[in-house]
Amino acid sequence: SDSGEARVKALRTLMKLSYADENGVYMGSKDLGLAYALVAVVSSDRGEAPFEALGTLMNLSIANENRVFMGSKDLGLVPALVAVVSSDSGEARVDALGTLWNL
Repeated sequence: SDSGEARVKALRTLMKLSYADENGVYMGSKDLGLAYALVAVVSSDRGEAPFEALGTLMNLSIANENRVFMGSKDLGLVPALVAVVSSDSGEARVDALGTLWNL
């Protein structure tokens, strides 16, 4: 997958958009499918991309409306977060733990 600068910038933009409460529910909806793409980035990319994706997922997990879907087996977010917590000791781990806390 492309882990280049454009990908990181796009992920950073999504994270910034996800800060706004009015965007969170829509961005975290199952129908949009963004959460699936973000989980894939967390699970398979390297470098800055997973960190940016984790930030977005943490922001999206704040909305009560997103929690059931985000914690679902179908999405696969929880195992991806557990893998980050088990293997990372930096900010990515903090974001993964924050997301788990929100769920």
